[in-house]
Amino acid sequence: MKALLIAITALLVSVGCQALDLDQAREQGLVGEKPDGYVGLVVTSNKEAAALVVTINQQRKQHYQEIANKQNTALGNIERIAGEKLVTKAMGEGIYYQDTSGSWNRK
Repeated sequence: MKALLIAITALLVSVGCQALDLDQAREQGLVGEKPDGYVGLVVTSNKEAAALVVTINQQRKQHYQEIANKQNTALGNIERIAGEKLVTKAMGEGIYYQDTSGSWNRK
C-alpha cells in the first residue's frame, strides 16, 4: 500500500511539472500579448494553451482591477496601458503580439 501511494505521488508530481506555463506557451508560439492587456491564443487548437489563457486573463483582470481601484480610474485605462507595455515588450523578445487590426505578428 505504501509503495502504491509513493508511485501515485511521483506520478502526480511528474504531471504537475509538465504543465504548460505562460513563458513556455509564449516561446512555443501558442499564445501572444494583446493590446487590451490580456493574452490571446495564437494556436487555437491547443486545449492546454486555451486553459492557460483563461487562467492568466482572470489573474490579470483581477490585478488590473485592483490597480484601477487604487488609482480611482476605469479598468479600461489600466488594461490599455498594460497592453501597450506588454505588446512593446513582446515585440522586443520575439513573442507573438496582436496588432490593432487583430493580426498576430512576431519579430
